[in-house]
Amino acid sequence: MGDSGTFEFFVLNLTKEPLKGTVSWNGAGRTVDMDVNGLEPCAVSQRAAFSPERGRDDMWSWSERGRQYQLNCYDGDRYVVVTISDYGIAVLPTKTSPYTWEW
Repeated sequence: MGDSGTFEFFVLNLTKEPLKGTVSWNGAGRTVDMDVNGLEPCAVSQRAAFSPERGRDDMWSWSERGRQYQLNCYDGDRYVVVTISDYGIAVLPTKTSPYTWEW
């Protein structure tokens, strides 16, 4: 993972209900919280910037489940999709901009 550049994450709701709570990134002594209350099914949130550091773990959590998940960004990874489904949270890093994705 690089020490500089722009890093952003967003949340994708894969459940059948609007989301509740907060999705958080925590790393290198910093925290970024995103309020996802009311995020509708199949909708994506706005993007939020975060600042990972080389050699420090990236921890992700969703307040409604109360657990933390470690998934670090490496090398060219600049974007993270945090998916929330009926099974919990998943974190998917990528180096490609969401604007270039085709569905």
